[in-house]
Amino acid sequence: MTAIAQELIDQKITKLTPFKELNALAFQEAIKSCQVINLPARKKLFKRGEPSEYSYYLINGKLNLIDKDFNSESYEATDPRCLNPLDDHRVHLFSAVTVDDCELLQVHRDQLSLAMTRESATMAVEESVDNDSDWMSSLLQSDVFANVPPTNIQRLFTSFQGQDYGAGSVIISEGQIGDQFFVIHSGSVKISSRTEAGEQELATLYPGQFFGEEALIGETTRNATATMATPGKLMLLAKDDFKQLLEQPVMNSISEQDLATIAADGTPTCVLDVRLGAEFRHSHHPDSINIPLNRLRDRLSQLDSDTLYAIPDSAGHRSELGVYLLVKAGFQAFLLNEASEAQ
Repeated sequence: MTAIAQELIDQKITKLTPFKELNALAFQEAIKSCQVINLPARKKLFKRGEPSEYSYYLINGKLNLIDKDFNSESYEATDPRCLNPLDDHRVHLFSAVTVDDCELLQVHRDQLSLAMTRESATMAVEESVDNDSDWMSSLLQSDVFANVPPTNIQRLFTSFQGQDYGAGSVIISEGQIGDQFFVIHSGSVKISSRTEAGEQELATLYPGQFFGEEALIGETTRNATATMATPGKLMLLAKDDFKQLLEQPVMNSISEQDLATIAADGTPTCVLDVRLGAEFRHSHHPDSINIPLNRLRDRLSQLDSDTLYAIPDSAGHRSELGVYLLVKAGFQAFLLNEASEAQ
């Protein structure tokens, strides 16, 4: 499989059904469900009677669809029928065999369906709030919250509460217990932290960006202070709503068996322990590596973006926060459920 070139997206995929019907945001989400595959002549793409979680579009080349009576029908990429998926049934009614070298688009059906459903849900909510929703669109486009289920989106809009602040207002203070999550609707927010040399500014955040989630996930105190740099409006989400509507979709678990299956299929995997060094040395998962949670941010640039990371859940909330930090940085990361393996 190869990555999708922008030229292919512009010249081919934008013309396919249902991609041509999607708005820009949903289209970008839908592309994530796609892969390009290349098959030589006389190779079987799929077999009649086989279940499949994928749809296939013929991009270049020629193939035959063969029915139960061995009747064959030819499809070429230039055929208007190829703007639609080939034999798009959960259980194939035909076998597909290439006639010459073929380039095909393989699309994960459920991921595409999710992108399309998210579009409908977001559009409905946008209409209900007079299109004052740029902050929510930005939130849902972020890597970390990209997989929020459509059913959660409507509830999020009704759960967030808007609040205006003046310049210099302290929103959260380092060391406080965390009980809310914040998205910037308008204005800007300065993030700072105490050091031996005094208060150090870490970042300035702008509309659509968010903060305050790490203390909620890690069940710990705030690790920085947030102050309004300019007058503005923030959208506030209570801790319980954050955990149910945003954190849970991110915090996917994986079993030892599933991890082994993924590794056997050729995907690079790594078990990453985020406990302190002394804890790790006392006992740890075989073949795991150790990066303590307090050093994980500094080590992100050293991690492989093609590797799937599994963090043992033995560190409790620290494990959950480790998964979140990796997902937020664009990595594939899961909680490794050790308890179920021991039973």
